[in-house]
Amino acid sequence: MRELIESPPTRKRLKEIFLDRYQRQQHPAEMLNCVAHMILAIDTSEEMVVVALEYISRRLGVCRGDLGFPTPRDPVYAPIIVHYNAGSDPQRCDGATYRNHSRVFRQAWAQPGPVACNDVASHPLLADCREEFTAIDSRSILFQRLSFAHRAVGMMCLDYTHDPHAWTDADKGFVREFTADFLGPLAGISHHWHGKTAAPSNGPARRPSLAELQAIRLAAQGLSCDEIGALLGKSARTVENQLRNARIGLQAANRAELIRKCEVWL
Repeated sequence: MRELIESPPTRKRLKEIFLDRYQRQQHPAEMLNCVAHMILAIDTSEEMVVVALEYISRRLGVCRGDLGFPTPRDPVYAPIIVHYNAGSDPQRCDGATYRNHSRVFRQAWAQPGPVACNDVASHPLLADCREEFTAIDSRSILFQRLSFAHRAVGMMCLDYTHDPHAWTDADKGFVREFTADFLGPLAGISHHWHGKTAAPSNGPARRPSLAELQAIRLAAQGLSCDEIGALLGKSARTVENQLRNARIGLQAANRAELIRKCEVWL
């Protein structure tokens, strides 16, 4: 997977990886058809996410699904897309945000498989954030983290809004399989290269050099340029130049954004 974060992959390369002979033998045609359409939409994160959520909605019959790209450290989960199943007419919740450090989100970030809450009104994991979900008529909800290159890169929530739903082992198995094999990696690739904080379309991002990554790794620990220079045997001015060049190469507005964009390499 590292090749996919060091340079923008072509659609041809993505098809070779995600639609190879092994995948065709292991997964149903409907799932692979969805993956093919996700790859076609890889240049636009929002469009790619909609393709995935529409497929999940048909497969599970959920009323609503949303997906976003916070990290476990972010205080708020703000979905980039909310998909509504027109057949169930769920309450709209565009623009809603959720406390990313509440107990249920911490649990979802900590495990690879889904966290399913059959009854929002009584599930103990929702005790500290229940009002956020009852306010949008959520009756049953499932949380699934997205992972790419061994890192958590986002979160997906699926819910039923009319009656409580007992999430079956088959439901949870499908969500975990589809997310681990396809949605997590493809969403991570799309957001990394084409998301709103990614490099602009007029040129690919430049991966920092090894020397720059050394400086960035120490900067991520909170060290100043003087302290980094002392550890690396360089002047503070050299360190400043390395960090500035890395910011320019990754189109990062400041040091915090630079460190965040470099997490996959650190």
